[in-house]
Amino acid sequence: MPPLSGLVTDAREYLIPMADELIDGHVSVKQCKRAVTALMEYALKQQQKREENELLSRKEEYIWLQISVKRVHAEAKLKPRRIPIKYPLVDPRDSAVCLITKDPQREYKDLLEQAGVKFVNRVVGVEKLKGKFKPFEARRALLRENALFLADDRVIPLLPRLLGKIFFTAKKQPIPVSLSRKDLKGELERAISSTYMHQNRGTCTSVKIGTLSQSPAQVLANLQTALPAIIAAVRGGWDNVQSLSIKSSKSTSLPIWSCKLGNDDGARWHGLTLEAEEVLGEKQKRAAEVSEPPTQKKLKKSPSESTTLEILRTSKPRKESKASPLSSKTDIKKVSPSLTKDVLTKDELKQKRRSGTAGEKKKEKLVKGHGGMGTAKKALIGRKAREPDALH
Repeated sequence: MPPLSGLVTDAREYLIPMADELIDGHVSVKQCKRAVTALMEYALKQQQKREENELLSRKEEYIWLQISVKRVHAEAKLKPRRIPIKYPLVDPRDSAVCLITKDPQREYKDLLEQAGVKFVNRVVGVEKLKGKFKPFEARRALLRENALFLADDRVIPLLPRLLGKIFFTAKKQPIPVSLSRKDLKGELERAISSTYMHQNRGTCTSVKIGTLSQSPAQVLANLQTALPAIIAAVRGGWDNVQSLSIKSSKSTSLPIWSCKLGNDDGARWHGLTLEAEEVLGEKQKRAAEVSEPPTQKKLKKSPSESTTLEILRTSKPRKESKASPLSSKTDIKKVSPSLTKDVLTKDELKQKRRSGTAGEKKKEKLVKGHGGMGTAKKALIGRKAREPDALH
């Protein structure tokens, strides 16, 4: 039987909590493990319920890491940032990969054969995108057939106009690769085995870190590998990060880390309160300038203004007319044109109607060619022609 003192020391060691491991010195691994396990259990249950009611199987769902920042990024970058992960999200043995290249595409097909690249299923040139895949249905079919799109980094600026928004809404933006490198196979393998961060102009960015077909341990390993690179890609680093959370494509987000509230270093309002105070001070100054009463200097009048005021004071006011302001029809018309209908007599209304009908008849004659200036000219020409006969 072991001594009692040994049992006590073992119990004490068991009761003392172990130090929590941190990812990049900030995020708790224990909290991440809880969130990943709970999220994947919920997402798999929801997926099973949908599969029971649906005939066709849907595409695979992803696990996303959401990064919320304090300051908005000034510009959106077209080229994504490559983020390394331990377990790839796309398996070329099961999913098709498409490569978009410059023209001629035959040259790059031969280049892939020479490098021994067999995991690229299709090569599409820019001319084919302009011609064969210009219709919307053809581009949608290309999107469905391939799980991942790689593109030569030299043609990346042309692709948003050629592919359309359907590729960007489906989160299948082409990944830039360098086809001019010597180790072409290694470059393509690294591109497929990584995830990507697409920087936008908002305060929230999402990055794929796993799929539902992977185990919670694999997703957690991807999170541990990707998080330091993601924070390094954020402008300002940890000082600009507000919160981190994970979610699936159809679930709510579960928080794994959040910054402290307050004005301390790295807190929510650190560096922002001074800017807010400066803006508030400028607004208060402007409001005070607007609401400030005029000074004595502003009230001083020029000699010309004083003379005009004296003349106005000495001049006699005009006598007001005894007639009421609505005594005549002209005054009524000036006040409101809608009142003239009630004041006009029956004779005036008849005259207006006659003049209106006469004008319409005159227009009809001019359109048909009867009467008007044309007939008057013809009559005048006829008179001039008859005058010599009458003299003889």
